[in-house]
Amino acid sequence: MKVLELFWHPTEQVDCSLYDLTYQDGKLKVVLKFDYIEDSKGKMSFLLSERTSKQELKFPVAGNGKGESSSLWNSEIPIHQHLNAFGKGIWDAYLLIEKGGKTEQIRIKDKLSESIDVPPYFIQSTNKSFIPYSTIKGNLSFKCEVSKANLKIENIILEENGTLKLNGFFLVPSWNVNKVTDVKKSLLFRSGKNSEKELPLENSIREDITAFYGQAGMNYDWTGFEIELDFQENNFGITNGKSTKLLMKIEHETSSITLPIVIPTTMIFNKNASIQTPEGIKKIFLNQDKKDDSLSVLVTRDEIQAEVDTIYSDNGEIILNGRLITTNEDKWQSLDHCNLVINKRDTKEEYEIKLNLNQFIFSHTFVIKEMLEKGLFTDGIWDLYIRVENNLYRLVTRLDGIPNKQKLITIPQQLAADQEGKLFVIKPYYTLHEEVAIWSRDYLATKSIDKVLIENGILTIAGKLNIQPPNADFPSVTKGHVTMKGLYGAKYVLPVTWTLEKTGKTKLEFNFTATVDLAAEGLLGSSDELLRDINFDLIACEIDLVDGIVPFTMNIDPAKVIVTFEDQLKQNPKYKNKVAQWGKLLYRVCNKLLPINRKTAIFQSFHGKSYSDSPKYIYEEILAEGLEMKSVWVLNNLKSDLPGNPIIVRPNSLKYYYYMAIGKFFVNNGNFPDFYQKREGTVHLQTWHGTPLKKLGFDIDPNSPSYAENTSPALIKRNERWDYLIGPNEYTSKILQRAFCFKKEMLDVGYPRNDIFYKGNLKTEADLIKKKLNIPTDKKVILYAPTWRDYDFHNGNQHKPYEFKFDLDTFKERFGDDHVLILRLHYRDASRIKIQGYENFVYNLSSYDDIQELYLISDVLITDYSSVMFDYANLDRPIIFFTYDLSRYGSQVRGFYFDFQKEAPGPIVLKDEQLFHSIENIERIQSVYTERYQNFKEKFCHWEDGNAAKRTIEAVFKKQ
Repeated sequence: MKVLELFWHPTEQVDCSLYDLTYQDGKLKVVLKFDYIEDSKGKMSFLLSERTSKQELKFPVAGNGKGESSSLWNSEIPIHQHLNAFGKGIWDAYLLIEKGGKTEQIRIKDKLSESIDVPPYFIQSTNKSFIPYSTIKGNLSFKCEVSKANLKIENIILEENGTLKLNGFFLVPSWNVNKVTDVKKSLLFRSGKNSEKELPLENSIREDITAFYGQAGMNYDWTGFEIELDFQENNFGITNGKSTKLLMKIEHETSSITLPIVIPTTMIFNKNASIQTPEGIKKIFLNQDKKDDSLSVLVTRDEIQAEVDTIYSDNGEIILNGRLITTNEDKWQSLDHCNLVINKRDTKEEYEIKLNLNQFIFSHTFVIKEMLEKGLFTDGIWDLYIRVENNLYRLVTRLDGIPNKQKLITIPQQLAADQEGKLFVIKPYYTLHEEVAIWSRDYLATKSIDKVLIENGILTIAGKLNIQPPNADFPSVTKGHVTMKGLYGAKYVLPVTWTLEKTGKTKLEFNFTATVDLAAEGLLGSSDELLRDINFDLIACEIDLVDGIVPFTMNIDPAKVIVTFEDQLKQNPKYKNKVAQWGKLLYRVCNKLLPINRKTAIFQSFHGKSYSDSPKYIYEEILAEGLEMKSVWVLNNLKSDLPGNPIIVRPNSLKYYYYMAIGKFFVNNGNFPDFYQKREGTVHLQTWHGTPLKKLGFDIDPNSPSYAENTSPALIKRNERWDYLIGPNEYTSKILQRAFCFKKEMLDVGYPRNDIFYKGNLKTEADLIKKKLNIPTDKKVILYAPTWRDYDFHNGNQHKPYEFKFDLDTFKERFGDDHVLILRLHYRDASRIKIQGYENFVYNLSSYDDIQELYLISDVLITDYSSVMFDYANLDRPIIFFTYDLSRYGSQVRGFYFDFQKEAPGPIVLKDEQLFHSIENIERIQSVYTERYQNFKEKFCHWEDGNAAKRTIEAVFKKQ
């Protein structure tokens, strides 16, 4: 009985863990370490259970016959015999014990795959890999995913003589390479956002990689590389004093993959070196990005070093104490005549102060108030230099023996007010390469909006703010204002009571509630307009403090506006999950029991964020033709004012689930969520949302990191719901069919959203739209619609103001008299924009529903790699391609469907002066590009004639 008790309580008595894992001849060889009692043994198997389908596969386990209380047991899994099964899903590993008619499953523990490099099993026929991994609970599981390129640094050494050595391998599992020389590798030096230099590398033979990763017939000898950079002899094109990211590119036949060089956090190496060269003191600094551990290098070559020994920040002053150091005796005399230079990083604005030295030692005190009166140390980063004989030398802190000071040391920041009384914080800080700068930034920023509602005449906005130190004495109740904009120039300046309380989660986070008495402002009748336009533009906010005003902005998603009783329930944590459960239950019940309503059509665009795109124009054509249809629009903003009085439902509301269950027609420019099960007899019209420039779906290089997410089984399953797919042109139609494996009916009709460009008097329609947007009808419009750059956003800039890549002051000076500039930015960039002082010239219309209307009122489009170029070409109006980061984007351009640089229907400019010159000479430039523009239009707009929506309705709605 005691033996059985031991056996049947394995969680207490038995421990099974992974001991070793290897691949050989198509087999996965597993070694398990199993603590057991000899008499308790039964028949044992290695069990793999697929987490979703519950499919199980058993494989025998054999012991080593030594009979010890702790022993190693072996199992072999012939993966090559189960490729269809292992080609998808997640497989959990168990030890299965069968004895006396009873079975017990013991979850196998895994610490091995985290501590050693366990190779994936590459399935050549599907370009997928079967990969072991440790779950959150430390158990062994396997997953199948699309194989990815793997760049691994095995060793990194920065020698004292300034030589940097790296070696490792760059593996692309699917590449079938005949000769090592067929593969080309290059080291890329990426400096800033716009510069990239390339250094060819020689391949090194790695037979061990073939043995470790390979299956029969696969050769990975070509994967190795060794890099040696002698910075004493060469700068490799790296700009002196500019941080440069290191990446590696690998090419084979027509494929090219670029990945950053990432150094494991556990790898220990020397991160700086100083060497004496004929040009002066050269220093090499290596840095790992704190977010992704990618490697960058900074090379400085200075005859003089301006070393800051101490920094003090208190009582309205910033005090720097330091010394000038040089090994060049010829420079000693010139050090008696030097100045301190303050340089604003984004505008290059410069100010110079005489610096007094005492035997090369200096001390300088910045009185913050005096600096602000001179217009210095305002919003942004100000770099500090010493100027000697017209040469600039950064102020640095490199001789104190403390690396990574930016992470380790925080210098106190101080609250300051500019000349208008607006408060912000200012602090000295260390850059990644131990330089000294002054950083002025917003005192306060919106972190999140939780809810917005109007109740009993009171407008309430609640959420969270981040308030920078010093914030200990921030008042719990204070006054201020919010300014909201709306259609036709509506502007509401509302007095607000702010209530704030620290959350305790971080040093910066506060809960806030802003309340406005609408009755007192005589605005009770304007409640619907306020809520309708709450996302028209950023809301400008002010909090009044004793020392000044704190300005900041809010970007309010209409989904946060509480309109219904259901919205109120969702605000209560007790009911939030229950309401979601009720909605899914309602959907399942209605989906099974209620008949399809054959006159009900569901419309959605961009996940319910806007009334726009082709679904909008199909809907409006249905209205124009008088079709008998119950139309339902899925929109976050329940206060939207739509023609035809359709039913508006918010995503994931009870009404939404009801209509999703009983609808007949489903029109979307994206996909509906995974909960939705397509019923027999329903019709799905996929309009898609643009002519593709970058590769989609299965057209993406299988070795690209983005391939897996664009070809996932879940995505393909959603796409299988589509009955019709609209193609705007022959080029796109073929791509969409191939990239999405679409086998049903293509509608080669053109984009309904572009019908607007071919109907009626465009000038009259444009003037009406201008009036709605409060843009003077006598001014020309320049539309700036750039691509969103995730590298720019995620590189620590998400908390900084949006940075224009052209000088906005110069833009306004040269074009402000007879032009306005309208902005269409990604919402993440739009929420960071600051255009105070540019009113009546710059219009932030990033949240405006319909970009087609912005095209219609624009005389010139400035874009880059965005697909907006294809729609805009319908208007025969000039397009300028401001591609300031073209060299960086180079590898991505190679992932485009066509040669962008050869076919772009307008000038490609890299600098703002080129941009301004193109605008000033736009008519002449447009004539130069006439032939290319017409070729572009014939290729991408040849089906557009103003009747795409009519053809769509004829093919879909009138046939049913």
